Amino acid sequence: MPSRENQQNLKAKWHQRWWGIIFLILVAILLIYLAVFIYQVVFLIELQSQSRLQSQNFNFTQTLNPQVNIRDVVETKDDPAWGIDEAELVIVQFSDFQCPYSYQAYSVVKFLKQEYEDQINFIYRDFPNLASHPDSLKAALAANCAFEQGQFWSYHDRLFENQNDLSLANLKFIASQLGLDLEQFNNCLDNEKYRTEIYNDMQDGARLGVTGTPTFFINGNKVPGVIPYEIFKTIIERMK
Repeated sequence: MPSRENQQNLKAKWHQRWWGIIFLILVAILLIYLAVFIYQVVFLIELQSQSRLQSQNFNFTQTLNPQVNIRDVVETKDDPAWGIDEAELVIVQFSDFQCPYSYQAYSVVKFLKQEYEDQINFIYRDFPNLASHPDSLKAALAANCAFEQGQFWSYHDRLFENQNDLSLANLKFIASQLGLDLEQFNNCLDNEKYRTEIYNDMQDGARLGVTGTPTFFINGNKVPGVIPYEIFKTIIERMK
């Protein structure tokens, strides 16, 4: 018969046995799923709360006249977009091509487009951080010049994939890779043709309380930060 000391050692080391290890792994997985579930619940409650505030014409951005419909300001018709124009769910993103968090959101939005392009309307708006990201304005100008030639989304993807080099030379090189009319593109970029358009986006963002990127507006409800794909998916499925 094992001694009392040996029995205590066996009890103390249960977590080192195969069944103890499996048990701990299952508990860890359960805790992760629970944390994700709680995050989703809190997020959706906040989103529904903001929707109620908007329907009552409360000013929860603090920088916009409470009589102004937020969706009329944020959901533009002249900015790059994909999806269905008359979709029930409209997502607007304020983004910065040099922002590392916007890069994280870019990866999420790519999956979103693959699965839900035929169900939602997604609008991209510029909000370059001129103080922290010195190349962000030039990148936004270049993307708008590509938009002029019907190549915004291809150019948009290349910018994020080359975020570590947004020099003027590389902006023009990317245009050549995509087969854009280089004379038209270079004139557009060198003359900063769309500076006013970008500043209008920035002004609208500031009025709506945008302070950083990425910031999303989901049917007019502001949601700052990188939104996990599963959250987007939950919202879209609820809209069906």
